[in-house]
Amino acid sequence: MRKKILDAALLFAFALCLIVTSNIQEEAAYVAEPEQEAVPLQDQEAEPEEMQFSAGVAAAISANSFTTESDEETGVEKKDVVLVTTSNDSESNLEEETDGSVETNIEVSESGQVEEVSGTSQAPTYNNRWNISLTDEEIDLLAKIVWLEANGEPVEGQEAVVEVVLNRMASDLYPDTLYDVLSQNNPVQFVSWKRRDKAHPTETEYQSIYNVLNGNTDLLRNDTMNFSTYPLTSNLDVKICCHYFCY
Repeated sequence: MRKKILDAALLFAFALCLIVTSNIQEEAAYVAEPEQEAVPLQDQEAEPEEMQFSAGVAAAISANSFTTESDEETGVEKKDVVLVTTSNDSESNLEEETDGSVETNIEVSESGQVEEVSGTSQAPTYNNRWNISLTDEEIDLLAKIVWLEANGEPVEGQEAVVEVVLNRMASDLYPDTLYDVLSQNNPVQFVSWKRRDKAHPTETEYQSIYNVLNGNTDLLRNDTMNFSTYPLTSNLDVKICCHYFCY
């Protein structure tokens, strides 16, 4: 009987030791782990959309900042940005990136609107005593008249015809434009005007015109307005081949 009681007491003591040891190990493991409290998903407050949008705007501004200090701090490489206001929507801005190596054809008018500049070339300016320049179309027309009036004449004769034309354009007594001078009915000088469509000017006629426009000739007086195969007035300036040039 005593042996059974002693065995029961030993068994109880052994079980008690096991329980104490287990509690000590659990307490040590609990102390070693950091305290982490899981927050339930339903308890987390969602970030407002306004805050998300503001954060995105702030990031965009930081990435495209024009401030040198912010560039040095962030180390972000930025490109030059040109703000162009469109005429269709004055409140919207169009950002165009450029590296500065391309020439643009955009000008800003006095009203602040962006206008595109056409790339058309201007008519050449000639240096002559009349300060007169002709377009390519006018030169073609004049070449026809010079061919009809002085075809077969020496170069000086053709150049003198051109000088008569420019003398009339510069005079207050005659029209200002080439077309009106050549087509003038009263007084009639260029009778070949009606046959201009039948003319076949050559390089000689064109070269004679360019010589006069470039100021390379000085054959007639500035008031010499007429030429013909006979003297039209008693004031003869010069005779070149078959033509009398009078003032």
